[in-house]
Amino acid sequence: MAADAEKKSDASGKSEDGVKVAQELESLKWVRERRSIREFTGEKISDEHIELILEAARHAPSPENMLMMRFIVIRDDQDTKEFLADLAQEMAQTAFGGAPFELTSGRNWFISDPYRAAVYARLRDGELFRYPEKSDTVILVCASEAWHDAGYLYPNSLFGSVVCGMAIQNMWLVATELGYGCGYEALVCSDPRHAQLIRDRVGIPPIWEPLTAFCIGKRVSPRALGPSRAPLEGLMYEERWGRPYTRLAFREDK
Repeated sequence: MAADAEKKSDASGKSEDGVKVAQELESLKWVRERRSIREFTGEKISDEHIELILEAARHAPSPENMLMMRFIVIRDDQDTKEFLADLAQEMAQTAFGGAPFELTSGRNWFISDPYRAAVYARLRDGELFRYPEKSDTVILVCASEAWHDAGYLYPNSLFGSVVCGMAIQNMWLVATELGYGCGYEALVCSDPRHAQLIRDRVGIPPIWEPLTAFCIGKRVSPRALGPSRAPLEGLMYEERWGRPYTRLAFREDK
């Protein structure tokens, strides 16, 4: 182990045994820099860049290559963007409007006073979640449990929504690398009654379930990094539940 720890990286970012080191992984850089953006300028993005982002979605993993996902790409229909913003604001008022400040302030400990109270006020009135109306592109992401010829359903909780989530992550990372911001606007579909309104407005068939409005646009400003994530030891177990993962740097030589 000690000898392995002493291996150095060459100019290509590879260690002596050919394994890429974490500091040199471009993909990990974009994973770490990805942030949820909720304020967009409304400026247009080039068609070529949007198509690159969409191209990333279709390469998402899918069980048996069934691709139980569909995307409605909304760019020019401003009325629908504002409609989605209205739904998001209404749901935010329901979700956050009745909660006391103390309930959420602890979770947002990394926002210093007096800004924390102002941020929470925007949560309560839902204004923070109106960003679909200022996005260049809003993608309604839909999944299906039955868009295949198998003799049983593939539940969205295990398949369709998971496939869509991986497609969204692909798009998010490409958009981040291109310098754009993204926001995952789940509030628009959180209430099944709102989801039905969306179906009716854009003609989504009953077999497909709208999951979210994924928003892409030019950021008003880069969002500051939030609190650091929990360490690997706090999220991962080795071999069985309850045995914390030990990072390489802290493993004892054997």
